[in-house]
Amino acid sequence: MKKILIISMACVLCLGLIGGAFAYFTDVENSEANVLQAGTLNMLIADNNEGYTDSPVTASFNSPAGFAPGQTYTTDPVSFKNVGSIGIPYIFGRFIINSETEANIAKQFKLVSYGEKSSTPGWVAASDEVLDVDGYWGESFGAANANAYLAYWGLPQVGYLTLYDLVAGTPFGASVKTGMWFFDNGSNANVSLPVGGWAQLRFTFEFLPTATNEFQGDSATFTVNFVGAQTDANLDASITDY
Repeated sequence: MKKILIISMACVLCLGLIGGAFAYFTDVENSEANVLQAGTLNMLIADNNEGYTDSPVTASFNSPAGFAPGQTYTTDPVSFKNVGSIGIPYIFGRFIINSETEANIAKQFKLVSYGEKSSTPGWVAASDEVLDVDGYWGESFGAANANAYLAYWGLPQVGYLTLYDLVAGTPFGASVKTGMWFFDNGSNANVSLPVGGWAQLRFTFEFLPTATNEFQGDSATFTVNFVGAQTDANLDASITDY
């Protein structure tokens, strides 16, 4: 009986040595106040006589007072600057006529081309764009690509784009599918307008030579709602209009 008791105690001691708790030295150091913070996508706008601002600029694209049928006019540029903390891959525009009564004269102003310039050239130049004498990359609108835009917007295909088409294709609050995309990564999908980078955009319009006397003295006042975006998908739910 004593042997059995001694053996049993020895087994308990062995188990204690194998699986028992021991006090080891430890030291604890903490990493505190860690933050995961969302970046900001923020751009400022400027034009020919107003510096960079988060407020609207005005009269950026005013034509000469003597703009006559058959003439073309290249606007002064508007400029954008990335003052956020993340890159801006895309900028698109939505055109809004301030009065529906100006729609008829808006149909007489044809968009000939637009040009883009940037501190990051690889963000601008796409394979279908050409460089002009002033260093702007851009797209000229012949019948084929004008009709492609019109078809995409569900508008009649007439071989050219007018200011009215830009407004009808991009109604305020409509899907950004119908926006006119300007800066769109160029030919490299990994390029964005970097923090601190700048970009410029200008337009060339033609007063259609077919315009009749009824349009003398008429004018179309319009707004361009420029949107910087991370993606070219439908973003309406998240777009903030300042």
